[in-house]
Amino acid sequence: MPMPRPWLPRARAVLGTPSARLALAETLAGRDDHAAAFRLFAKAAQAGLPRAQYRLARCYLLGLGVPLSIAEALRWLRRAGEAGDTAAQNQLAGLALQGVSDRAGAGLFDAGRRDADFERAEYWCRRAVASGSAEAKALLAFILTAGPEQQRDPAAAAILYRESAQAGWSRGQLGSATTLLQAGTGEAAVRAASLLRSAAADGVAAAHHLLGVLAESGLAGPVDFAAAAASYQQAATLGFAPAQVRYGFALLHGRGVQREVFQAETWLRRAALTGDIQAAAVVGYLYARDGDLPPNYVEAAAWLLRAANGGHAGAARTLGRMLMLGTGIPKDIPQAARWLRMAAENGDATARADLILLALTRQVAEEHRLVVAGWLQDAAAAGDRDAQFDLGLCLAQGIGTKKDNPAALRWVRRSADAGHPEAKRMLAQLADVEPTSEA
Repeated sequence: MPMPRPWLPRARAVLGTPSARLALAETLAGRDDHAAAFRLFAKAAQAGLPRAQYRLARCYLLGLGVPLSIAEALRWLRRAGEAGDTAAQNQLAGLALQGVSDRAGAGLFDAGRRDADFERAEYWCRRAVASGSAEAKALLAFILTAGPEQQRDPAAAAILYRESAQAGWSRGQLGSATTLLQAGTGEAAVRAASLLRSAAADGVAAAHHLLGVLAESGLAGPVDFAAAAASYQQAATLGFAPAQVRYGFALLHGRGVQREVFQAETWLRRAALTGDIQAAAVVGYLYARDGDLPPNYVEAAAWLLRAANGGHAGAARTLGRMLMLGTGIPKDIPQAARWLRMAAENGDATARADLILLALTRQVAEEHRLVVAGWLQDAAAAGDRDAQFDLGLCLAQGIGTKKDNPAALRWVRRSADAGHPEAKRMLAQLADVEPTSEA
């Protein structure tokens, strides 16, 4: 009886047809023997097999058995894509959306910001859609929904999402559900929920998140905070930042789950580290107040600064007040004024009042005083008695405007007539001042 020769299949593949090499390479790759697989993928790719060209490109793209090379990955992906390999076409489309385009002259992972190449992504998606790829249909629908204005076609996108969903592609189910939810009806929400459950079962984090939103809103059935919290937890565990925020809030307020402030802080911190400014602001608030967590003003200031830099007006106001009062951190009036002004210009009334106080006591630079005087002029003209009184002070002392005692007297009198107590007390003092104007 002849002895078994386990090396024979490999020898036949190496010496045999390109398809045999490809088959063995895929087997070896499945065993994580990437170096040997790469050599066989390369031989089969050079022989012209599109599938092998795609697998070779993936080796270069992920650094499997060979040093990572984006240029080589794109070269082989392009060859496979032009030969009709839908996996390569989808990969090229996805890379183009990430700013890595196979377009001639395009930079590859250049330093700095890379813009998505929607035009090239659409080209490769349409090639794959022509072959019936459900993945490509979902990706093309995304482009037609979220791409540049000239590429958008919501009606076509809805059809593509529906076809992708019917083919069982989870991203198509998510997109089709999102389209249905835009209708805002209970019937559409029920149909969307069914699609979202299928996508969630496939591990799509955004689908879990939307199921939580539906459970919390009651649009697809009775309000169920416990189900919402469970869905948010699933999506949060999968790394979906918006769900981490919502699950953090659920834990913080005990909504649908036992209240756990320390766990809430953990999830909100995770979301904040991904760039969510609302989460960063809440973490800052938790450490800035004397509540469930021990106060930590340095930690609070760091998170509030992160949120304020992202444009969060409430965080800017809280940070500004901490800097103005020296609450747990060194007092810094110039920085306080900067953040208070940013919050005030975004509609925060408390920040506005604080900056007015700093301006009236001449603690801030002239640029801020000028802004404050402008605010007071507008509010006083609209009948705000507090603003009328403060504008009178500005005019009497030349803060942010020319000193003008007669005008100051008029505004203080209007404020007093409206019942402002401080204006009534000051009115007698200003009435004795000789009514002359100074430049």
